[in-house]
Amino acid sequence: MIRLAAALWTMVLFGATLPAAAQSITCPAGTKLGGAETEVGKFQWCEQSAPGGMIRQGPMVGFHPNGRRSFELTFVDGTPRGSIRAWYEGGQPSMTGDTRPDNGTLILWDERGRRRAQIDVRERQVLTQAWDEQGREERYDETKLARAFPNNRNLPFIMNLFAVGIGIQ
Repeated sequence: MIRLAAALWTMVLFGATLPAAAQSITCPAGTKLGGAETEVGKFQWCEQSAPGGMIRQGPMVGFHPNGRRSFELTFVDGTPRGSIRAWYEGGQPSMTGDTRPDNGTLILWDERGRRRAQIDVRERQVLTQAWDEQGREERYDETKLARAFPNNRNLPFIMNLFAVGIGIQ
């Protein structure tokens, strides 16, 4: 899963352009559409030229192989900022949250709609909580959580973007 997330992140960073038929997001003025297609789905983003090269600016959206959205977030000057939303292939929410400099929240939901984990960052201090299938609080364990979300293909990718967005990675 980590190798897949790394491959996807590489595709996102250095991506290829998708065919015109796959374009479904609207980019802000001064940006252009970029995208990639991998075994986990299609990815589209807006990018613009900056002194160091191309940076993400505006929406980034992922699509499951069935065509449903898998995630959406926004980049501001190359950094994820604001709302993060992600869905399982069946359409149920898998993650919700937001990023701001040094602050953010990310909530992970299982396929039955139960909140299973929450990561809160305030002034770069991380507070984690986790709940079992019955809703009882339990120790937060990333490895255990990854196993609890086998159908959440975007989990490592979104968690990485969340960390970048709040500046802890």
